[in-house]
Amino acid sequence: MSTPVKIRKAWEKILVALGLFDYLTAEQLARLLYSLASISRVRKELKSLAAASLVLSLGSRAVNLPLVYTLSSKGRQCAASLGVSAYRRLRPSEEKDKGYNPYFLKHTIAVTDVLIAARLLSQTVPWIELTRMLTERELKRRIYVELPEKVCIEPDAGLEFLLTETWHETTQTWKDFFHIEVYRNLPPAEWRFKQKIHGYVTYGESGQHESLFNTSALSIAVIAQTEQMETTLKRWTEKALNEIERPIDGDWFFFCSLDTATASPEEMFLSPVWGQAFGTTTTPLLVLE
Repeated sequence: MSTPVKIRKAWEKILVALGLFDYLTAEQLARLLYSLASISRVRKELKSLAAASLVLSLGSRAVNLPLVYTLSSKGRQCAASLGVSAYRRLRPSEEKDKGYNPYFLKHTIAVTDVLIAARLLSQTVPWIELTRMLTERELKRRIYVELPEKVCIEPDAGLEFLLTETWHETTQTWKDFFHIEVYRNLPPAEWRFKQKIHGYVTYGESGQHESLFNTSALSIAVIAQTEQMETTLKRWTEKALNEIERPIDGDWFFFCSLDTATASPEEMFLSPVWGQAFGTTTTPLLVLE
């Protein structure tokens, strides 16, 4: 994650947040930076930033979803001056097209909810530090594996946590790294999802993950929209692992069906709502050793 310079003004905080998270609604910005009671203030600032051509708004009444905001090219330059590096060159026409795609908007909002929960968790729980946050843009076309055909794995996000435990005056620290997969709809075909599971196993076993992110810690956290979808994705994962004779890797894969919009950071990461492939019990995603 980038480390912004010290900022004080509301519009600066919003630009930095958009630089870090890529896409945010007004409600998400209020939750991240202030509180939901401040949403009117956030909307006013966003209106001013849009008028100054620093942010773009995606969506419309036609898609029946909240507006999603992202930085314009000018906004990225301004965010860079505040210490947040722009990830890539912006194509305004492509961003505008995304605003007419309700599936993209719904999925993006849900993924961002998870990232916000991780950030807020690290701000309120002393023994948890969020040391790295990777957005979908940062992971795009970055991970390729041979299955034997060449396949690109594109996680929805990546999160790395540093956990600290003190026991009898002895302090231990360790890292947990998660690739996040959010499913609001089932994948187009079972074989495609199973191919992704094969890809993740190959990616982890080959050492590519450690080479890319400088850690051997790796888990895959799958968040489904419904319990039925969670059950289906867990079953497909187990079938995929059995097909390649790697059921031992089942403990890499976690599944839940939380509502990302309403789940608290503690519920999402610290409550025992996650099942593992081949498992029959539930566990928190982050636990003290």
